[in-house]
Amino acid sequence: MRSEPSALLLRWFAQNARPLPWRKNYDPYEVTVSEFMLQQTQVDTVLPYFERWMRRFPDLKALAAADEAEVVKLWEGLGYYSRARNLLKAAKAMVEEGYREPPEDVEKLLSYPGFGPYTAGAVASIGRNRPVAAVDGNVERVTARFCNLEDPAGSPGLKKTVTKIVLELIPKGEARAFNQALMELGALVCLPKNPKCDECPWKKLCIARQLGVQALRPLPKRRPETLKTDAWAVLCLWKGACLLRKRPAKGLWANMWEIPWFARRTENSRSDIADWARGEGFECFSFDERGSVRFSFTRHQVNAWFVVCSLKGISPLLKAKIKTEEWGLFSVEEMASLTLPSPSRKCLSLLETTRYTW
Repeated sequence: MRSEPSALLLRWFAQNARPLPWRKNYDPYEVTVSEFMLQQTQVDTVLPYFERWMRRFPDLKALAAADEAEVVKLWEGLGYYSRARNLLKAAKAMVEEGYREPPEDVEKLLSYPGFGPYTAGAVASIGRNRPVAAVDGNVERVTARFCNLEDPAGSPGLKKTVTKIVLELIPKGEARAFNQALMELGALVCLPKNPKCDECPWKKLCIARQLGVQALRPLPKRRPETLKTDAWAVLCLWKGACLLRKRPAKGLWANMWEIPWFARRTENSRSDIADWARGEGFECFSFDERGSVRFSFTRHQVNAWFVVCSLKGISPLLKAKIKTEEWGLFSVEEMASLTLPSPSRKCLSLLETTRYTW
């Protein structure tokens, strides 16, 4: 038996659902791929990546047999590369355990890399129609306004309350449609700013709207202070090859090759970069400043001045670092095949726009 809110929402969804590719058959594997890609990424951005991914890895077995480098390369441009690595690790684990598609049990899904409560709930409910909640930012916002909840966005208290409300509203046998309807309503109508209340199927039931506080729900997230850093990004050249640094095995842009960057101490590129290079075991000359690039990660905002230099030979210390793959020398052609972090790709784009001649 559908409650009035559930009936209104499902009727709206039937008329307004976007024709997304993973909604054609609700294949659990396709739903899983889409959910990993949609983490912190807009639908329009994801669509071409999803189509390419499914052509290359059409099922769980094909993905489990893949090489990490190919997976990460196919993901290039979506960012947050740990999602791609976790998706691959999860696929390998599932296949090793005998699954042909992602399992339907939420607790089992939570045992795999990359599966948090939302992703597990989404895969179980959308891929399998299991009666579980899938609470993302859209669902939090819609429910907080509908019930006039006063907890801050993203807080444990809000997630707990919203999950309870969603579970009470899901009609029997309709978890797939209901959870997607909530997400769709948040994506298309119940927007973070300037919600389209006149188009909402819950406009007569929404408590926050009745009180005129819909724009104030949920309460703002308590955000940590942003840390701003000025930096140098340095591309060192030697005999037509580019010197790149390898990121640590864990953390931000794990195991990826990058154009190295470090915090500025002064505005003198020659002095700062020369000191930094000596600390790394090499010397450079011919400092060619090409402009600046901006990038962000976690709480950090970085403004990096991009400088192209030349190496004075390969020292024993640098040779040792290259041998252990802490550093590497790559031709321009080889760099095109690498999966580079966003800051490095921005630096290379700057070279193109300033018509740099290799």
